[in-house]
Amino acid sequence: MKKLFSLRDLLCEQVRDLYDAEENYSRQVPNFIRSATSPRLKEQFTFIAQNTHDNLTLLAGICESFKVPAQGVVCEAMEGLVREAKDHTTDWGDSATIDAALISNAQRIVHYEIAGFGTAKEFARSVGEKEASKILHDMLQKSFHIDQELTRLATGGWFETGINTEAADAA
Repeated sequence: MKKLFSLRDLLCEQVRDLYDAEENYSRQVPNFIRSATSPRLKEQFTFIAQNTHDNLTLLAGICESFKVPAQGVVCEAMEGLVREAKDHTTDWGDSATIDAALISNAQRIVHYEIAGFGTAKEFARSVGEKEASKILHDMLQKSFHIDQELTRLATGGWFETGINTEAADAA
């Protein structure tokens, strides 16, 4: 029979999984920066690199407060997302299409973060871990912001053309 664990135990594993995911992503973001051709996109990826570093520090702090090691859990989902990003980043010919592919990969990753931070935040709230819930809430909000900025770069705005339009025009 499978051993049953508490929601707090599940929360600990979720936070450790998110830590591994952020570690994995932090190793990929410099490749995104190097591959991006748009200065605006390079700037966004530089922001993402700093945010990912901050997330690692925050997640390690949560693990420490829970008295569990941050490392030791492998996030296979992020491994797959990063592997896919590596495999597809340089497959596209023109610069705008490369940037569109980078945004696509980054948004898949940030959507994983949104799901993970949101779930962990609610687990923390449910078990009375108010400080962890607040930290995870803040991380979730930053991920929403990053997703919105990536979308804005892809689609453009009132006074700027989006990368997707530039890629379509190049074709």
